[in-house]
Amino acid sequence: MTRSLNWKLRRVAAGIRQQDIALRAGMSTTRYSAIERGEYVPSELEARLIDQLLPPLPGSETRQDAGGAR
Repeated sequence: MTRSLNWKLRRVAAGIRQQDIALRAGMSTTRYSAIERGEYVPSELEARLIDQLLPPLPGSETRQDAGGAR
């Protein structure tokens, strides 16, 4: 699954608007929308911010859970 499609699915599943993610990530809504459509490749900083702002998909493991508790 491509990164931008994953972001869109995560955003929609959480009921978050594009405007909200764009505002929190410090970018325009137009830029974020282009990222989700795959028309713009985000910088590493933008990609990290978007990943941090979006919750995981329901039923998927989070990064912390993937390693298991020891």
